[in-house]
Amino acid sequence: MGVDIKSEKTLGLVGSVLAIVGGFTGVIPYVGVFMGTVSLVGAILVLVALKGIGDKVGDDRPFKYYLYSIVVAFVGSVIAVIFIVVGALSLSNATIAGMRAFEHPWGIFGTGMLIFGFLAFIAVLILGVYFAKQAWEAMYEITGVDEFQSTAKWLWWGALTAIILVGFILLLVAAVYQIIGFANLPEELETATPANVAP
Repeated sequence: MGVDIKSEKTLGLVGSVLAIVGGFTGVIPYVGVFMGTVSLVGAILVLVALKGIGDKVGDDRPFKYYLYSIVVAFVGSVIAVIFIVVGALSLSNATIAGMRAFEHPWGIFGTGMLIFGFLAFIAVLILGVYFAKQAWEAMYEITGVDEFQSTAKWLWWGALTAIILVGFILLLVAAVYQIIGFANLPEELETATPANVAP
């Protein structure tokens, strides 16, 4: 028996568009705060869409993994930013003292904090994307929409290569596939059988 997911399809599509627009324009000075909020609203709309689809087909994996991804990205990014800010302030203390970074205890501490903050950011990105990848792979299994599998693949490769910047292009490709996936989502889905429901 089919279930109607028309509203979830619309929410997911609108949310995916907002997320990509907000995410990739959020670096623009003075616009970044507003667009960051737009991106967050988009992610929440996608989360609501995945929750609705999961409830209707009896498989909560997409919602659960996507929620993990958002929580990890948010909490981890805050922690990474704290380390980076502490590192930058410590380096400025060394500069005020008129010494090179490695000649002053604050400079050594600050450099360490900056490196740790950067590594923490990369680790958070990879972990968050891992959970998002799991969500889109589950969506592919539930819906049969190939673009969701492509989203998972490009997300993963984008996260792994983000350190050399080409990864951000691959993350953009993944975001486009996500939009196409929701656009190609059927308006009705068959309910999940016990065999493909996560324990």
